[in-house]
Amino acid sequence: MGQRLRGLRKGRFEWLRRAPWSDPGFSGTWLSIVIFGFLGGITGVTQGTEQINIISHNTLRVPGHFHVTVVGGTALAFMALTYYVIPLVFRRKVAFWKLARWQPYLFAIGIVCMSMSMTFAGTFGVPRRHWDISFTNAPFGLEFPPAVDMMMAGLGLGASLAVVAALSYIAIAVVSVFFGEKLDLENLEPGMSGVPQGILRLPSQTHSEEASAAAHEEGAPGTVVLVGVFLAVFILYYFTNWKLLSLIWKVG
Repeated sequence: MGQRLRGLRKGRFEWLRRAPWSDPGFSGTWLSIVIFGFLGGITGVTQGTEQINIISHNTLRVPGHFHVTVVGGTALAFMALTYYVIPLVFRRKVAFWKLARWQPYLFAIGIVCMSMSMTFAGTFGVPRRHWDISFTNAPFGLEFPPAVDMMMAGLGLGASLAVVAALSYIAIAVVSVFFGEKLDLENLEPGMSGVPQGILRLPSQTHSEEASAAAHEEGAPGTVVLVGVFLAVFILYYFTNWKLLSLIWKVG
């Protein structure tokens, strides 16, 4: 709504397209909300259903859900907050600014790839808490379809990318705090490198009462579309899980 009040009202998604995506503080926060609410919310509600828990309990689906909530949601949100804390509290510019602008995206992509691979591998019954999912030399052998190998590879690739992004974040934070260029908060200019856009003093904008009233009257139609997408995906995933449950749980 704030973006629409600033005049970004063309179509349903101009407010979203023209958001400050190059600001790691904003992009990291936005990605954490989407990952936590969309992926974490859908998988959490579904796996939390008592009956569906029959097929998801103790499989890789469980840590797959945890990683999009605790890691993709919470940890990424704190990473984003750091990009504001460094200039405001430590009065220093963010080091490796170009890398910092990409870091939230790399971490988010890695976590999503890792977590979704775990979730779908768990759908095939891949267990958690065991180093050998096929239980080699066990009295009863266990084989998975070839699709599981692809998902496990996706898990490894996603985890590797997330680790690289996490190490990049640590390097950025440590170098910024101890060796970053000192910052004068009273003399910030738009477009200054190493400073999140949310901290910069942008030129003041005035809005007529008519423009503000129009924005409020129109509401947020783009948000309604996004909520509709969320509900559609949730219904599809929830139905699919009940369908899978019906194949193994015969009720006479």
